[in-house]
Amino acid sequence: MKLVDLAEESVRVLKESGEEGIRSDILAERLTTPKRRVYDIIAVLKALGQVNTTRKFDGTVVKWIDSTKDFVPRETYSILKTQLEHESSERKNLQVQVAELKEQVRISKIKLRRESTAVEISNKTEFNTTQLRVRALSSNGIKSVKHSGVEVRIETHEAGMIVDPSEVEVDEKMALITKLQRL
Repeated sequence: MKLVDLAEESVRVLKESGEEGIRSDILAERLTTPKRRVYDIIAVLKALGQVNTTRKFDGTVVKWIDSTKDFVPRETYSILKTQLEHESSERKNLQVQVAELKEQVRISKIKLRRESTAVEISNKTEFNTTQLRVRALSSNGIKSVKHSGVEVRIETHEAGMIVDPSEVEVDEKMALITKLQRL
């Protein structure tokens, strides 16, 4: 028997033997060929990554490595590829929408600053409260806060502030913790 025919028959027998494999001496018997020829074929198949050998006390066991189990069928691949392309396209569309909405919010903030009329009163306003919250209209926030114990001066990066005189209930436990931290 030619070596090529012997190799083809060896591959067929190895595939039939399944995950248990077959001992090399039994493979030689089934092929009715000397062990040295079987060892040559096994060496070539092992070098190609087609078989795995394990030495045991009663002989060397040869197992066929089924590389087809790692492959995805073409139909499944095509479906997954189409889904991935659709999801990627949808993600790009959502990213564009987010960017457009952020731009609209930025423009709306600018318009709001321009359209809101600043109230400039030389008279002072008194609030019957123990708290005032001040917020800068600009996204740049507050530049500095200085206090003398009697008066507070708040400076922003850009013109525009909102003063909220509504009182927020103070959590007495948090106030106590804050006082203790100052000590």
